Amino acid sequence: MAESVKTISDYRKQIVKALKKAGTYSAGVDMQIQALASALRTLDLANGDIDELTQTWVIEETRYGSKKVPHPAFKVQKDAQDSVTRQMKILGLTTELLAGTDETDPLVELTKKVVKSGKKKPVVVKPDTD
Repeated sequence: MAESVKTISDYRKQIVKALKKAGTYSAGVDMQIQALASALRTLDLANGDIDELTQTWVIEETRYGSKKVPHPAFKVQKDAQDSVTRQMKILGLTTELLAGTDETDPLVELTKKVVKSGKKKPVVVKPDTD
């Protein structure tokens, strides 16, 4: 499992920060924020469980005998992924906004500086023609 375990509260803070940065935060979206935070936590847990698996199936005992079925963690993961996608769409979030890559990626920061420096009007030096 991941070394630093994030709680639903941690995810809520991250989502609210991303929404405020995008200028779309309002108290009316608290239910969607909670749903997204919960789905992200569930996805994190499912991914942690899947990381520890050695096979993708389990043996299920039924009254007709035993059979191989997909491991339940994969269903939880798929459901959580669907929920995350749905809630992010409702909130108008992108993965870039949610991950905060603009603040943490030095390459993005350098690119922004280069683009900004190129926007200045060029100075043309003309020789005197007296």
